Amino acid sequence: MICLTLESITSWMFIRGSKKKHPELWVHSGEPTLMGNGDLISAWPLNKYLIDRAYKEISSEAAIEFAERLRLPFILSYFSALISVALFFVCLFVFGKPW
Repeated sequence: MICLTLESITSWMFIRGSKKKHPELWVHSGEPTLMGNGDLISAWPLNKYLIDRAYKEISSEAAIEFAERLRLPFILSYFSALISVALFFVCLFVFGKPW
């Protein structure tokens, strides 16, 4: 639960910050929305965008610095949430009651 919350917070920070302060970055990253990135599967394109550092193609140095600052927390929170969900299902399968 904590990992999913952290992932949501970092997504919110990137989406809101890029839309309000760095619109060029927001458009270049595919105009992500909070509802559109509401689960780990639909958040993957934005995560891949940050992993690949595709934002380095834009001309705004301030936007690039903003993306660079949020890149590591975003990626770490995404994969920690992904791992925690996988562990939940493994534990459910191993220790859960058979239905």
